[in-house]
Amino acid sequence: MPSNTLILMNFRLLPFPLNVYGQTLALECEPDDAQAALLHFGLFDAAAVEPSDYCLAQLRAQALLQSFLLPAPASVLEWGFGSGALARSLGALGYRVVALSNTPEELRHVTTVSHDRAVGDVQFHCAEFSQWQSAERFDILVLEQSAQYLDPLALLTRARELLRPGGQLLIVDEFLLDDQRRAPEPRPLLAHFLQLAERCGMVLEKQLQLGNEVAPGFKLFQELLHKHRAALGAALKIDEVTVDALSAALDTLHGKFVDGRLGYTLLDLRCGPRSEHEVVYGSIDSFTDDEIKPVFESSFDALFDPAVWHWKYGNGRGRAVCARIDGLLVGHYGGAPRDIRFFGEPDKAIQICDVMVMPEYRSFANRDTLFFKTAATFLEQHIGNAAGHLLGFGFPNKRVLQMAQKLGLYETTDSFVELHYAPLTEPILTEFVVAPFALDDVGSREKVDALWEQMAHDLRAQIVGVRDHAYLLYRYCSHPLWATGGYECVALRRRDSGVVSALAILKNHEGGRLLMDIIGPLDDIPAQLRALLVYLSESGARLCCRITSGQAHHFTLPGCEHRDIGIEIPCNIWTRGPQVDELSGAWWLTTGDMDFL
Repeated sequence: MPSNTLILMNFRLLPFPLNVYGQTLALECEPDDAQAALLHFGLFDAAAVEPSDYCLAQLRAQALLQSFLLPAPASVLEWGFGSGALARSLGALGYRVVALSNTPEELRHVTTVSHDRAVGDVQFHCAEFSQWQSAERFDILVLEQSAQYLDPLALLTRARELLRPGGQLLIVDEFLLDDQRRAPEPRPLLAHFLQLAERCGMVLEKQLQLGNEVAPGFKLFQELLHKHRAALGAALKIDEVTVDALSAALDTLHGKFVDGRLGYTLLDLRCGPRSEHEVVYGSIDSFTDDEIKPVFESSFDALFDPAVWHWKYGNGRGRAVCARIDGLLVGHYGGAPRDIRFFGEPDKAIQICDVMVMPEYRSFANRDTLFFKTAATFLEQHIGNAAGHLLGFGFPNKRVLQMAQKLGLYETTDSFVELHYAPLTEPILTEFVVAPFALDDVGSREKVDALWEQMAHDLRAQIVGVRDHAYLLYRYCSHPLWATGGYECVALRRRDSGVVSALAILKNHEGGRLLMDIIGPLDDIPAQLRALLVYLSESGARLCCRITSGQAHHFTLPGCEHRDIGIEIPCNIWTRGPQVDELSGAWWLTTGDMDFL
């Protein structure tokens, strides 16, 4: 590779696979080609079939983007400046430009180039988009193929902060266009992105689909990869397997563009007028315990426990959308992810919890309320065919559920039933013996996981949250109640062999014991319940359990009382995912799945 290209940009210092992209184009372009470092897609016309057309296609893409900009002189903020070509071009046209990147090598590169090619009023900075501070409000915010690396909510909230009223947010990037089939996709669904943009005060001015013009570039770039694979290996220290994997990924990407699942979209959004008491949205990392405490306590009439809150949401576990008005936190819609088996297949769900709005803003009447907007935003970001979590579930009160159904957010799939077992009046001999079990002992992992796999096999025609050793350690042993003896784990051993056939988790509750979870083969549950009744008869404690109605037959003993406790299990219907009739009666949920016990 020509030495002067390496002086301009050391692609080895760029993140993978951007380093391969830039290095490949630098190898293909002429040594004195100023466009060798462009790091974005190109737009190809029907006649472009040669690899040599690639750099021209990139120039065509940049020219199209520039044609959508508000006229100069205007102030421009660019996030993800890459080679700096767009910023320098805009500076030459009379724009005042501030360009940001979080990649030090990109700053080093543009600083080197700028000594020789300084044009107009252009400033380059190495900074994170979310952390960069400026008192100025810009006329234009540009993101050329860099929006996909930002959380959509954070991007749109920052755009609202950084743009003047009427300012332009110009995005060109990959978006998901079709989410009909289950396939998690990191790129945002365009329809959801536009709905979120509207909630954040942005107005769509223009929209242009460019996928058909981008798609040919994937095949052309494959040719370049194979043409320069030896030089790429030497320059970037990548092996043949990596190159082949990238080539296969390009094939997949090309297919998604051709069949319309993905698109390359140009969005021209404008910052709408600011209103008094405007709502500003945030995520799980945008508030403190001190801020969430009054929202929690006014919503649930209970004391806020920071230890329980961190058990539920801390260490990156939680997800949330929050809302502020005049700087004060007034709403929260949260969720706790769960690994599940979805009819026998591994997948992910998210448990909706801590849906809260301060009393003065509490309304469920229509789609212009805080409840609807935080709920819809959360569901769009986290649940559905293309999201990180296929399903949502929760335990809302009847009022919230009815309003969510009316607004088209939820539908019901099942309900909780509470089973109360009569205490034994005389001793009975059971086939199981109950004994303490050290769940928090590392040596218990193999036994617990084996029991879980037996249970999962029995529930392969249902939906169940994973109950392996790692989950039980988190759910019970790391819960603040564990240290105070709030939970008890017992093993149910076969009387004849001493083999552990199941584990049960019990909790003191209303003068008796509540069965939180039982892990083991399903056929033995009735006999194991009788063994638990014998065990509890020694202390005179009564036993009850909560289970989804569709699974209650596993827990029904002669004479037990079924109580409707008014808790229904909803599913998300706002975003595309499994149909309600597929989920109806299929969930295995116990008391242990509830976030507040």
